[in-house]
Formats: sequence, structure tokens, C-alpha cells
Amino acid sequence: MCELLTGNQGSINSIPVPDLYSSHEEAHSRIILHCMYASQQPTTERVIVRSPDSDVFPLLLSFFDATGKPLIFDTGSGNKRRQLNITDLAATMSKRLRDAIIGLHAFTGCDSTSCFAGKGKLKALKMLEGDQDHQDTFSRIGTLETISGQDMQVIETFVCQLYGKPSHTSVDKVRYDKDFIPKELQDILPDTLGTDDALEKELQDDDLSSHEEGISDTDDEL
Repeated sequence: MCELLTGNQGSINSIPVPDLYSSHEEAHSRIILHCMYASQQPTTERVIVRSPDSDVFPLLLSFFDATGKPLIFDTGSGNKRRQLNITDLAATMSKRLRDAIIGLHAFTGCDSTSCFAGKGKLKALKMLEGDQDHQDTFSRIGTLETISGQDMQVIETFVCQLYGKPSHTSVDKVRYDKDFIPKELQDILPDTLGTDDALEKELQDDDLSSHEEGISDTDDEL
């Protein structure tokens, strides 16, 4: 339950806000609902979201146009605190890419999914930007109950490319090749990459994948 706090002559009043009632367990997706509510208030000129959590960033990118007002992301702490203009940044990207970034972020490591050893998000993002098939596939993560065989194959090929094996289409094959590289380089690939089943589990454990469904359901309530 969410409440609006107001001050009046030294006293604080608490008023329930039914429009913000939600069944979302994670604060990440509830932030989007709050942004939409704030943007609908007549005195709102812009919406500022303050959070140090990187999981919030891809959600704001994807749903910024639902606010209808300039959207700012205030993140970081100390000397690294900064404000990102989500509206301006999103305007440089296609809707397909922005939606795909949610799936990519969760797949390559977020609060509840592990990252790929030795590979940061920047390389994965550059790969995503340059391939529309990858964008289509990652944008579907979270919109369907199951991952299709075709999407699974595209994602598996993506992981192979991430580890410098663009000619491979199987993570099993990448793991097999890893057994023949020098020992000092063997930690580049994580043990969880050992089987196709492990890759599929990474998708099933994707926490952010459920957010698009939840936010879409909430949109209908507003």
C-alpha cells in the first residue's frame, strides 16, 4: 500500500493512494507505476527517479514514453552520483532496442541472475545494437511464458559470439574447444556454460523477464 505524505503547519498527513496499489513484489517495476502516476499530476514538469540500482535503468529506458514527461534517472553515490536524461537517451534508440535491453540486462547479470565470467555488458550491448535478430529475440524475453526453440537457438549463438566463437551455434561446442586452450585462459568461460540446459536455466531464472508482463497488467489499471 502506498500513501501520500503532505505537510501542513508543522504536521504531516498521510493519504492512501489507491492508484498506486500493486501486487508487484519488486520495487523495480513499481517505480514505473509511480513514474506514470507522478506524470499525470497537473503540477508535474518532470519526473526524477533516485536509485543506485542498475536494474532500474533498462526499465526506465523501455517505459519512458508512458510517463509523457521528461524523465531523469538520478543514480550512483558520492563522487559517482550523476543524473541521466532518460528521455534524451531513449530518443536516440529504437523501441525494439530499448525493449531488448531489458532482456539483455537480465540475461547477462542482474540482482537475481549470474553474469557471464570475463564478459561485461558493454560488449553484449554492442553486439545487440548491430543485430536486429538479437533485438527481436531479447525483446521477447518476459513477454511469453516459455522460450521458443528458435529464440533459444538465437540466444545460444549470441553467447557463442560473446566468447569469440561466431562460427559456433552450440555452447557445448564452445566448452569443448575450451578444453584445448591454455590453462591460464580456461577461467574465461564459466562452468555454467557447460551445457545447453544450463543456458536455458539462465533464461528461466531471469527475474526481470516477468516485469514487462507485470507492468503491462498495471497499465490497464490506470
